[in-house]
Amino acid sequence: MEVSFIEIFILIGVVHGFVFGLLILFSRFFKNNNNAYLGYTLIILSIIGLNNWFWDLKMNPTIISILDLLLWQFLYPVTLYLFFLKKMNHPFGKSKHVRLLFIPFLALSTINAFIYFDTVFSIYELSFPYQDQVIFYFYKSISFLSILFPVVFMLLSFRCVFYNTFNVKMNTKWIKWIWVFISVLELYGVILEGFRFVYGDKMPLTFLWIAVSVFMYWLIYKGLYQFKLSNDQYEIRNLLKNAKRGTVIDNSNDSSQYIRQFINLIEQEQIHHNPDLSRDIVAKRLGISSGYLSQQLNAVHGVNFSEFVNKYRVADVKKMILDPDFDKYSLLAIGMEAGFNSKTTFYNTFKKETGCSPNEFKMQHKMSS
Repeated sequence: MEVSFIEIFILIGVVHGFVFGLLILFSRFFKNNNNAYLGYTLIILSIIGLNNWFWDLKMNPTIISILDLLLWQFLYPVTLYLFFLKKMNHPFGKSKHVRLLFIPFLALSTINAFIYFDTVFSIYELSFPYQDQVIFYFYKSISFLSILFPVVFMLLSFRCVFYNTFNVKMNTKWIKWIWVFISVLELYGVILEGFRFVYGDKMPLTFLWIAVSVFMYWLIYKGLYQFKLSNDQYEIRNLLKNAKRGTVIDNSNDSSQYIRQFINLIEQEQIHHNPDLSRDIVAKRLGISSGYLSQQLNAVHGVNFSEFVNKYRVADVKKMILDPDFDKYSLLAIGMEAGFNSKTTFYNTFKKETGCSPNEFKMQHKMSS
């Protein structure tokens, strides 16, 4: 049997996806409840990819027949959707009702296995009225649902990822890119499945799985960095929450009641840790116009909104750098959790406030202690 370079490339991508999925689930470096469902998704996609790899080679080993008992195309859209829910801190992700999303996969896979034990494994022989017609229309329905199912979850995920209102204190850009890449792949897969539904022939999936393999490589490259950063932020957030660490400044002599209220929001609710915090959001909380808020900040402190908020963010970063509890976390994770929305903004603002970079500040502290 001759295997082309493209087929080897696809197989390596499938294997990498499977290994990376296992790393996400079991490695201390990646392991996190929010990341687990992406690990499941990668493993499921790898199983589907392996299945289709053998299909394109016109081979059907026993292990593939066993894996075919389950209709995986009704499982990965659910696990991927749950990953987005968990990552975006959506309340439904914590609900017990999410289990209901697995019903289509379980029900349809049970029926499929029941048929397979007869037609493929010959464990028993089915016999019921209109048997051939029932089985034909069952798989015709499976083909149609395989088109509909991922599209529904793709749209649900879009709402969760791009119209999130649950105050996620993290960089979500890479999650949006995951949604974009997978959605493009799903649309291509839907087109191929649509052709199969209409004409009854299964088209070669070579180009689809080349694209999936490229996605796997990108995710591994990007994930090695983003997962570590995300996990660091998650642990830092819990440390801050449990210890109730925060910047406290004496504002009793502040001449503006609105600025005092603003500072109270920073001290009590840590609103400056939200990277999407804006002048409009704060003004609405204070019951004043955004223009009047800027006027007050300039009159009382001589700074604009960003400068005022970043001053508190830098103060929190300095506290965390000087605290041994945060030594194992990267400086970027500390800065992002303090509310900065990019590496560039964090480093530039910190240097402007302190006259040195975060790393220089940390080294100076180590030398003096």
